[in-house]
Amino acid sequence: MLNFKHPRILFTTGFILFFSFSAYADKGQVVEQDVCGSGNAVIETTDGWYIAAEHQSGVYLNEGDIVFGNFKTYGFEVITRDDGSDGQFYIEDYEVGFEAALEELCE
Repeated sequence: MLNFKHPRILFTTGFILFFSFSAYADKGQVVEQDVCGSGNAVIETTDGWYIAAEHQSGVYLNEGDIVFGNFKTYGFEVITRDDGSDGQFYIEDYEVGFEAALEELCE
């Protein structure tokens, strides 16, 4: 039960929760899992890019998962699911089309 006698604590808690996921640059949804290898995923970002993410360690992504991270880049990045679990992925590329992202993971 929340204690409203301490508004500073309530404000601080709300502030932390609000900014915990907004600190990530991008948001997306996993649209394909286990692409040409266990754990590899294609993520569609909210602004329409398709991300080719190769699983390295940690959580496996499933179709429909809402995820956060720095997607429009290359190299190793942490991807976090909306439940707070995360994993290390190698961003192969970001593409304007779904098929191009699939090809990137299967080369």
